[in-house]
Amino acid sequence: MMRNRTEYENTLQAMGICLSLRIPFLLWGSPGEGKTAVVESAALGGWHVETLICSHYEPSDFAGLPVVSAGGSVTLAPPRWAEAAVAHPGPTVIFFDEWTTASPAVQAAALRPLTHGQVGSLQLPDRVSFAAAANPADVAASGWELAAPTANRFVHLEWAMPLDVYAESTVTGDWPRMTVPVVPRDVAALNAEARAQIAGYLATRGTGLSSIPSDAASRGRAFPTPRTWDYAAQLLAMARHTEAPADVLRLLVHGAIGAPSGHEFLSWLSALDLPPAEDVLADPQWPWFAGMRPDRIHATLQGVLAALVRERTAERWTAALEACINAATVAGVDASVPVVRSLLRGDSRPDGATIPPSISVFAAPLALAGLLPRPHPR
Repeated sequence: MMRNRTEYENTLQAMGICLSLRIPFLLWGSPGEGKTAVVESAALGGWHVETLICSHYEPSDFAGLPVVSAGGSVTLAPPRWAEAAVAHPGPTVIFFDEWTTASPAVQAAALRPLTHGQVGSLQLPDRVSFAAAANPADVAASGWELAAPTANRFVHLEWAMPLDVYAESTVTGDWPRMTVPVVPRDVAALNAEARAQIAGYLATRGTGLSSIPSDAASRGRAFPTPRTWDYAAQLLAMARHTEAPADVLRLLVHGAIGAPSGHEFLSWLSALDLPPAEDVLADPQWPWFAGMRPDRIHATLQGVLAALVRERTAERWTAALEACINAATVAGVDASVPVVRSLLRGDSRPDGATIPPSISVFAAPLALAGLLPRPHPR
């Protein structure tokens, strides 16, 4: 719950990061707290906003209305709001207001627009993003709990109006505004680094990839699945790029995968203190891994793999393999095996890349995986 202006502005920044990445977010808060106004204020930043009051819509308004042509074929005609979003040349927000007033049938129909941007026969362009606002079911008008498949499409953010923001802004008329950062060109590289860290964390936990809550109320909020872990990776990368405060990063990660998983992941991340991947690639024989915990070894090597994906050369590929051998030599093979498998699978080995004879340290696990290296064709 937001208690002051700083927390209010942190939530605005988290919303802007979600919009920049086209990741849907859902604001939860009591009636009359300004949820609708703050989302619609995106129009002041040049965004076109299409507001849909969910209780006024039917499933066909999201799935498309079946229309039979003269020849007997059936097409799904898109609704007006989707056509308006396509017609607008700039960035657009489709805003589902009063989302908990949407029936389960409407929620189910909205899954395809939320996930694939498809409304009937119409494909929404990449410049379209989704946002929603809702009252908790116990205070919503004819409220419904969110179904788990719908809830898992959103980043969940808590919203309230702090007294200091209201007291100042209601007099001055100057309300804090949401800003949407520009996605950098190297966003793929930033995402790869964040995904490597998440992969390292999940490899140490084993059971944290997917956990659907047992009670209906919790299933209607954030929980971890492969989809929301990927949300978390993208949000983590963008928050770092924008140098967002730690509290904004916490809001985003907790909003994607839930507070219990988010707290554990961020605590693990803050304690890593890993060597830079490029340093490891530059000198793979250095004793980077001496005395290092297996989870830190795995996360370091995942970072090396992500760095290799950004720039794959024969020399860097061989250096990555040498780093894995180095780690296996000082700490055992278990933490290194997943990355070695990735390096040797398919066509990942560049032409001219050499395999050190010391790869034999991985002979047993590679034989089980059918990945014993062979001479590279010249």
